[in-house]
Amino acid sequence: ELSDKNSHLLQSLNAQEVGKQSIMKKIDHMKYKLEDVVDELEKYTSMLNGKVEVEEYSKKRERALWDVVGRLESKIGRESWREAEEWFGPGPHKVEIDLEYPKVNTADAPSTWPRTRNKIILEMAPLDLMPHSVNLFLQQVHHGLWDGNELTANPEHIMSFGYHRASAHEGFVDKALETVSYQEYSNKYPHVQWTVGFMGRPSGPDFYINKKDNSVAHGPGGQANFDDMHNEADPCFAKVVEGLDVLNEINDIPVDKQHGYELSYPVKIVSARVMAQRNNNSFDDHQGGAGGGSYEGVQHGSKFNGEDKIMPQPIDETPHAY
Repeated sequence: ELSDKNSHLLQSLNAQEVGKQSIMKKIDHMKYKLEDVVDELEKYTSMLNGKVEVEEYSKKRERALWDVVGRLESKIGRESWREAEEWFGPGPHKVEIDLEYPKVNTADAPSTWPRTRNKIILEMAPLDLMPHSVNLFLQQVHHGLWDGNELTANPEHIMSFGYHRASAHEGFVDKALETVSYQEYSNKYPHVQWTVGFMGRPSGPDFYINKKDNSVAHGPGGQANFDDMHNEADPCFAKVVEGLDVLNEINDIPVDKQHGYELSYPVKIVSARVMAQRNNNSFDDHQGGAGGGSYEGVQHGSKFNGEDKIMPQPIDETPHAY
């Protein structure tokens, strides 16, 4: 009987030893798993800390890059202001555009509509608001780049001027006058009705006349796309001050809505010229052409000197608050 008890006790002790070993193995296994978890946690902590450092560095670099962009835009604006004043005086600057178009008479067949020529006058935005865009357009006109081009589309909200000829595009590119260098915009000169803006990204050379208030649609963030991540706007650089009756007549010309609102009958830019302001108002109205006797057309490609008595004369050397 005593022997049986001892045997039973030994079996119990052996079973407990086996259970102990199993528990120890499980503890070791959990220990290894815990160590693995700690390693993973340390790895992800390191990655997270590195990500924060990378994000801080990226933000710092982005701020620095935008500072550089801001300085470049400011310098381009100042140089554009100077160039516009040296060529055309302090302003206000005007551009006279001679348009040829069919005069619509719904009582007659379109083939009998007479083609007529009339002018519109654009007054540029002040140079302290839109120096780069104003100078670009003045230089385009002054180099004769808009002569012979056309009204390419006439949807409900704008009249879009551009070209279909490859040679016309080459002319802008050859003179390095095809687009703005940056999306210049002033909230003091928004896209209200009858103002003028450049289209596209980067904007130019095509321009348009706002037939209605497009301040939101063409203002900051209004033309959002994949290349526009900073709420850029179309540059608004001029307004129509004469010839609204001409634009209303052109607006009567039928368009093809299925093909981008192309006009069914062409509207041509016969010529465009910058109107420079003289030093006095003693000239006859027929010499002025645009907005009275104080303006005179500037011959394409010419830069006035002191003997021409046309601004800039004399050049004002007073420093400006650019």
